[in-house]
Amino acid sequence: MSDLNSLWNLILASNTFNFIVLVVLLAIVMNKLKISDALTNLKERVIARLEASRKAKSEAEISLKDAADKVKNLSQEVEDKLSLAKLQADNVADSIQNSVRRRVRQITDNVDKVVETETKTLYTKLSDETVKASVAMATNYITRRLKENPDLHNRYIDDGIKELEKVVL
Repeated sequence: MSDLNSLWNLILASNTFNFIVLVVLLAIVMNKLKISDALTNLKERVIARLEASRKAKSEAEISLKDAADKVKNLSQEVEDKLSLAKLQADNVADSIQNSVRRRVRQITDNVDKVVETETKTLYTKLSDETVKASVAMATNYITRRLKENPDLHNRYIDDGIKELEKVVL
């Protein structure tokens, strides 16, 4: 009984160790998934697209000025094209932001699924190891008791025979 108590105390005391193992596994999973790299790449693409949009806007403004100088009668048409370009740039920026949000949500969901799976795996392994240790302890205890008292062996055999006789087939 003392051995079972000490085993139980060991399991209770190892929660900190299990937590550390879980944190390490999470760090490894996050590293393997390269979430920070994916987010950095996504950010760089967004910045590049925004810079391209800004450059396109700047070029459009230069073209507008040249066109206004050449043809002052068509200023309204040029303003319409400029507002359309701005609207398109805003739409592109909104589209990129929505895409980034959606991708981050997908990555977060995937990480949650991996964490849940790893947690279940760890619980299963811990349960299996506990059962194996319990069976080994019981086997050692019974073996030791039988060696100490050989009459117990005969008594167990007699009890087993009596139980088998009670079984109705």
